[in-house]
Amino acid sequence: MTRWGREEDRLLLILIGGIFIIVAIAFLPLITVVVWATAVAVALMPFHRRLSQIVSPAASATFLTLWVLLGVLLVLSAVANVIYFNIQYIGTMATALTRGFEHTGLATFLPPLSETQLNNMPQTIVQMLLQAVTPSGSNPVLLALQIVIFFLLLSMLLFYGEKIWDALMHPLPDTVQAAIGRLAEITGNTIYSLLIIQITAAAICFILAVPFFTFLGYGHVLLFSTMIGLAMLIPLIGAQFFLLIFLLYMIALGDYRSAVIVALVGYPLLSGWIDFYYRPMMMGKRVAVHPVCMMIGIFAGVPFMGLVGFILGPVLVALVVTGFRIYAEEIGTRAPPARLV
Repeated sequence: MTRWGREEDRLLLILIGGIFIIVAIAFLPLITVVVWATAVAVALMPFHRRLSQIVSPAASATFLTLWVLLGVLLVLSAVANVIYFNIQYIGTMATALTRGFEHTGLATFLPPLSETQLNNMPQTIVQMLLQAVTPSGSNPVLLALQIVIFFLLLSMLLFYGEKIWDALMHPLPDTVQAAIGRLAEITGNTIYSLLIIQITAAAICFILAVPFFTFLGYGHVLLFSTMIGLAMLIPLIGAQFFLLIFLLYMIALGDYRSAVIVALVGYPLLSGWIDFYYRPMMMGKRVAVHPVCMMIGIFAGVPFMGLVGFILGPVLVALVVTGFRIYAEEIGTRAPPARLV
């Protein structure tokens, strides 16, 4: 008999489970914070294990949390600085695109801007950026509290995560532990691929973009390189969408030579090989799920679940694929062959 096979233990499990359900419902608005903190903790766990061999686990968890905080602050400040010093040129690009295609079919896909907004494009760009990064009706104080909770939760999950996991797994039967272990492994590898490999792909794209845009000769190299590096963080469509916008900007200016260079050289160099070779190859080393399934998870998750869908979508798809494999291996092979009537 397993640990939870006794009546009193089952009642205790129901009681504890009920408490967790009540807490989950009460703190449902924090689900995005919890999911992202858990995902980042899972992605950093291999680094935490290695670092814990040198320093104490508490010091390792604190060190990694502080580095995540520092990294986020550095990236955000660098991006804000680049946008601030190039806001006039961004406005010029937006105006050229809007006026260049206002009488074509592409005008349908461009944001509707009034003449006043077009004449004050830098201010319009700032307002649009603020609306994009700040959810509608959000309270700045609550947003700050969510950020604090994220980093506190990240630190605690790094320090106590493996202990909590071992405590949950210990009472379960061996076969269930083995199945959950496989599901946990594929979940961890999927999250690692989504975060760590995505960040490295963005860094590679940024490094390659610097000489490319320097060669193109339009100036504002740091702006273009930063924008396409950020766009690469959005799997499969981000960098391609930015290159499409840049190509349309070249066409709006009448610079067809640069447009051809962007299409024939820029796309393969800055997006094509990363999307269809580097990222699938790196993911394939850790995730035993086809990259197309990962993309399906992202495309299905983000529109319906928002920001949290970037993590939950691919993870749920990976769990479905792995769950089916476990069924086919563990149960399907033991099932008696169907008898024909």
